[in-house]
Amino acid sequence: MPLELHEATATLTDVVTVDEVEPLAAWLRATEKPKVNLRRCNHLHTGALQALLLFRPKISSAPANAFLAEQVLPLLAGGNGTASRQGSEPP
Repeated sequence: MPLELHEATATLTDVVTVDEVEPLAAWLRATEKPKVNLRRCNHLHTGALQALLLFRPKISSAPANAFLAEQVLPLLAGGNGTASRQGSEPP
């Protein structure tokens, strides 16, 4: 099962599809201080990524998947790559 929801922690495993987006978003909405474990996640549907970006839960375990760790985790941690260009004109 790609989505395991517990009282304060959600675990996303393998491929998280569109079918898990609504339950994940509802859980994030209802949980006061949500934590998300991405260690065994290999793929996030864009809807799941959007829910994570909207609710900004604490990521309790970083993904082992190289793409998610290098490209997605910084977005979830709040980094968007603009800190080094602060004060510059938009492209």
